[in-house]
Amino acid sequence: MLIKIFTLFLLSSVSLGVQAAPIFNAGNGHYYELHTFTDDWRLNWSEAKEFAENLTFKGAQGYLATVTDQSEDDFLWNVLGAEGSFLGAYDESQEVNGQLQHNAVWKWVTNEPFSYTNWLPGEPNNWQDDSPDTPAKEDYLMYWWSATSNGGRWNDTNLISAYLINGNIEYVNQGFVVEYAPVPLPQAVWLFSSGLILMLGRSRLRA
Repeated sequence: MLIKIFTLFLLSSVSLGVQAAPIFNAGNGHYYELHTFTDDWRLNWSEAKEFAENLTFKGAQGYLATVTDQSEDDFLWNVLGAEGSFLGAYDESQEVNGQLQHNAVWKWVTNEPFSYTNWLPGEPNNWQDDSPDTPAKEDYLMYWWSATSNGGRWNDTNLISAYLINGNIEYVNQGFVVEYAPVPLPQAVWLFSSGLILMLGRSRLRA
């Protein structure tokens, strides 16, 4: 456990140079942070998920970003610049009559309903390059790259987001998006804080 925590600390330190400051989305009150891979720092989807969940910002725990409506989708693509980045969804493939059904049950890491989608035409397709050097199943979500009329669309990818070409592993993914959803203070806390401020104001006036 200590080794894992130390490893995550080292990864966090290395990634500081490729980490964009969290950006506030007024549409839902959440913050988003873009982490970009380098030649000597790369995570697979599961590692990125764990990395994100070990981050905090303004008291909120991080997680791989979920995209639940068009407005949030547009924000991540147009404002954050999340092209080619991992997102927080995975396919929980299931067996039906003894056969594995791919793209059967896509889920967000937060267990929010997977009702909004924005797949690239033809995706998800569970494409495989038949190489022993790359994971076979495309069970993880990422933004695809810009294309005429296809900007901001989603793609299913394998665990390391890579394929083999001419004997070399080519990575498709360039990073991942971390989302922070600040937890509102309970109403009782707000009432107490407001009352305390009011009392202090009155005390100063009397003084």
